[in-house]
Amino acid sequence: MQQLFAQHRWAQVVKLAEAMPSRSPDVDFELGLAYARLGRWNDAHRAMLEGQRACPGQKRFAVELAGVAFERKQYAAAAHWLRRALRLDPRDDYANNFLGTVYFLSGNLDAALRYWNRVNKPRIAALHFDPHLRVHRLLLDRAFAFSPAAVLREPQLTATEARLQALGIFPSWSIHLNPRQNGAFDAVFRAQELDGFGAGRFQALLSTFSGLPYETIYPRYLNMRRSAVNFDSLLRWDSQKRRLWLSLSAPSHELPQWRWGFAADLRDENWAIRRSFTGVAPVLGSLHLNREVAAASFTAFAGGRLRWSLGGELSHRTFGSVNYGSALTKSLLTPGFEIKQLASIDERLANFPQLRFTLDAGASSELARTISTPSHICEKLRASALARWLPGIQGHAYELTQRLRAGTIFGSSPFDELYMLGMDRDDTDLWMRGIVATRDGRKGSAPIGNGYFLSNSEFDRRLYSNGLISLDAGPLLDIGRMSAPNSGLSTRQWLFDPGVEARVSVLHTTVVLSYGHDMTSGANAFYGMVAQPEVLP
Repeated sequence: MQQLFAQHRWAQVVKLAEAMPSRSPDVDFELGLAYARLGRWNDAHRAMLEGQRACPGQKRFAVELAGVAFERKQYAAAAHWLRRALRLDPRDDYANNFLGTVYFLSGNLDAALRYWNRVNKPRIAALHFDPHLRVHRLLLDRAFAFSPAAVLREPQLTATEARLQALGIFPSWSIHLNPRQNGAFDAVFRAQELDGFGAGRFQALLSTFSGLPYETIYPRYLNMRRSAVNFDSLLRWDSQKRRLWLSLSAPSHELPQWRWGFAADLRDENWAIRRSFTGVAPVLGSLHLNREVAAASFTAFAGGRLRWSLGGELSHRTFGSVNYGSALTKSLLTPGFEIKQLASIDERLANFPQLRFTLDAGASSELARTISTPSHICEKLRASALARWLPGIQGHAYELTQRLRAGTIFGSSPFDELYMLGMDRDDTDLWMRGIVATRDGRKGSAPIGNGYFLSNSEFDRRLYSNGLISLDAGPLLDIGRMSAPNSGLSTRQWLFDPGVEARVSVLHTTVVLSYGHDMTSGANAFYGMVAQPEVLP
């Protein structure tokens, strides 16, 4: 049999091996290779699998099983067997290169680099940019942490992705590696760039006026002077909750990894504190709020895993038409100026690109002093964790996300600084999708307090996509709990809101439609909104 194998007489090898009453693992291996040379992939898989079961500690069977799966275009199975081979021998150059290639062909460059880097691949010969991009070439060059004539390392790609995102002008982009005959690669950057009011007249109109059904517009002008200087705004003329929010941000010293920002927020709101957004729910307190805020911040992107931000805020508030009822107290309605120090940090704790799983965590602090008589000091702390998993080796067919958040306030905080759990466009991201935070246009029908826990679980399925329009939908479960200075603002009950959500994205503008059922009150909430850039809390 060995002579026939050496002479590449594959049919005779198969005939001889199949006639054996029993086969050793070595014979199974040679038989599997012979089947593969004859293109009999199912038989090759079966022979190699028998050998692997007899000798699970030998990497050769796993490597060849990966080769069979690769020839059958079964990239997920090929990756599975190669990972098993590398658990037996992490330094195997052939297996590392092979696995990197599998992920590269699957469109997962991050995972490909994890294994290619072990064999000093891929070497970048040249870096090419889309010639239609308007942003200054110097700024774009500095966004790339890797350069030609060197090996592209995984941390460099991660840092590049963070800097491109920080510019705020690329809603989507891709970095392709085109192989050369000498084994090197050309890196090609392609992106859709938002310039001025948007990428085209229709996209600009859609982005600006998407909030008209709820009396809101979102004027924005991006990439001023081709330097990623971005202006965002929100104008809402709802008679119960008027708001004007303005934001200006830009790279610092033309370095995309550093960014400064200024923001202003003006509010004129009517509040009516109730226990529910529907049904019989008497008013437990009411007020009229006027608030003005000016803030400045500086954000640094330290590599691709860590981001930190420092800033300050000056605000002024007045309260009128106050009906204290059982929910409000004088200590909550202290008017006057407040000065605040802002700090936050976000880090990617875990990244398994081969599994397409990430885990991010963050924390923020707001230390504030109210300039009044008497003055008050309070500390507002928040923490969060976000896990995201895309099952499968490629594509976006399914997505699972789990987000955990918690916050607390130490000291006496003004009423408008308290947390709120519920659905309210642009004014809170603490979503309990079975609770609407407004009733008759007035805020106050959601749990309000100085400490919260919130869990948001989602399982989305991509139902349709054609490159311009995509539709995702799936079930959700929100679990929350709010503590408050008094029971009129919120009880300490645990809240459970199962439901379903759909997201329709058109030219990078996303419409969110959700249904949630509040198991505590039995209420049902149907809500629609347009996802827009983050605004001040």
